[in-house]
Amino acid sequence: MGKLKFHIDDTCVKCGACAVDCPVQCITQGETRFNIGKGCIGCGDCYSICPVGAVKMSKREPDKE
Repeated sequence: MGKLKFHIDDTCVKCGACAVDCPVQCITQGETRFNIGKGCIGCGDCYSICPVGAVKMSKREPDKE
């Protein structure tokens, strides 16, 4: 899994580019925006393709054992 995690904020215009580009198909359409699911591998494709910058990234917390 990648070292970054991604989420989509309220500036999402629901164009669907992120969902189409996701290599693991973990982005789904919600009522007001698209959502990134737990299957995200942290590749950043959605971040790169979003035309409005709605995909935000942050550091992934280490897994707790």
